[in-house]
Order: sequence, then C-alpha cells, then structure tokens
Amino acid sequence: MRNTRKTALTMANAIYDNTENNLTNAFKAAWAITKQQRVNTSVAGVTFGNRQKALNRLGRYETGSVAVTLEREAGNEYDTNAVRVMVGVRDGAKYHLGYLPKRTAMLIAPLLDKGITVDAGFKSVTGGYEGRETYGALITLEL
Repeated sequence: MRNTRKTALTMANAIYDNTENNLTNAFKAAWAITKQQRVNTSVAGVTFGNRQKALNRLGRYETGSVAVTLEREAGNEYDTNAVRVMVGVRDGAKYHLGYLPKRTAMLIAPLLDKGITVDAGFKSVTGGYEGRETYGALITLEL
C-alpha cells in the first residue's frame, strides 16, 4: 500500500505540474490510474532508424520471450521526461525500440526518478499489412 500511495502522489504532482488540473483533480486522476495497476500504451518513434526491421523480427516471437525495460533519458533535448523503451529477445542484447509517448512519459518519468519500480511487458506488434504498412508496438506498464 505504501508504494501505491507514493505512486499516486508522484503521479498527481506530475499531472498538476504539467496540465491545467487543480491538485484535487490531479490526485483523482492519478489515483484512478494507480488503482488500475496496469497501463497499456504504444511505443513512439518506431519509424526511425532500423526500428521497423526490428519490429518485423519481434513479430515472429511469442510475447513472453520479449523482454522490455524502461530507461530514463533526462538529458533528452526534446522531452525532459523522456523514457526510452528497450527490448530484447530472451537474454539477448537490448535494442532501443523507441520512447514512451509524451503524455505517458510525463507520468512514468517521475516514478522512475524516485526509484519506484515500473515493470514493462511486450504486448504485440501492430500493423504490417495493406493499409497499415508501418509497424507499431504495444506494451504494458505495471505500476
């Protein structure tokens, strides 16, 4: 419960600092997210470099064999809340797949900065078919 309270308070402060919400509404929103204990999100920036090839390969593996880790990138010139999404198959080398979307990173970065564990899991590769040729990735964040 202590970690849940700390998570909710940290998120509430992030929401309050980065949006037009008052503190009461920020806390209500943060508590609702924290109670879910799980956030599904896409990965941003998957069209840069060789990330499309990596996603094509990842689609061949079972989701349980793909490991996801989150790394803070506080020095990112475009987003001070940047959280890098790293993936690897089994115990293989990690590959920089992209970033958490800006609004999600706004909530998760302060948690990582305070040492609160946020586990990430690979959900699926999306796209790659006619009409949606570009691949995407969905991950789950466990609070």
